[in-house]
Amino acid sequence: MVHQQLTKSRRERRRLETYDEIVEVSRLLLREKSELSLRAVATQMGMTPPSLYRYVASVDGMRAIVARDIKRDIVSAMSKASDHYPTDDPAARLAASATMFRIWALANRAEFQMAFANPADSTCSIDTADEPLPEVGPAGASPAFADHFADLFIRLHSQGLPFEAPADDLESVQTRDPERMSADPFHVALGAEGLAPRRLFNLAWARLYGIVMVEVSGHIDEHLIRSGSVFTTLLRETFASLGLADRWDQIIKISRETASRASI
Repeated sequence: MVHQQLTKSRRERRRLETYDEIVEVSRLLLREKSELSLRAVATQMGMTPPSLYRYVASVDGMRAIVARDIKRDIVSAMSKASDHYPTDDPAARLAASATMFRIWALANRAEFQMAFANPADSTCSIDTADEPLPEVGPAGASPAFADHFADLFIRLHSQGLPFEAPADDLESVQTRDPERMSADPFHVALGAEGLAPRRLFNLAWARLYGIVMVEVSGHIDEHLIRSGSVFTTLLRETFASLGLADRWDQIIKISRETASRASI
């Protein structure tokens, strides 16, 4: 019995190591601007494509695994950036996080584009020939990417900021998908009061994601990327929408400090 447990543990460790290698090789190929395919990954790993199918069912499944790992790195970078500021100052931590999100994306363009090209609700099937792995994959659960920002918005709401949402928005959200709302972090933390900060969160995310993706894709003049002027403008609009216009001088200082620490 002990022998069987040790054997299974050894086999499980080997499987997890293989998944880690799949992610590592895939990210290396992205950084080298090479094709990310099952054949390319298998070749780099010294395997045949059919052998790789024992671990990932398709190239989409492989991309989903890699995307989760990339997002975990981004969340880690944002958390470290925000930790320079007090936990009771969510506005400062939000400024640092948004800035680091952009910095990471511009420094790792191919990985960022691949990770965010996948549908937000995509899942991956991770199977071996004889038994399945949990859907979360070898590297642990996918980071709750949106939760990093959601937590900051919830903390801002708790400080009494004037978060408001039009009545028609509130009604449409409540009636459209009540089951989904029951699992929403804003609803869980704040109940019905969570609808307004959730709406502002979505608008802020649209601004941040939109400008960063445009910059990463090169669909904007390079001098605007280098200067960060468009990003700064949208950052200012976001904090004004949160009732924090009077803190703009401090917010932009935090953003510049964050960029300076990252040497960008």
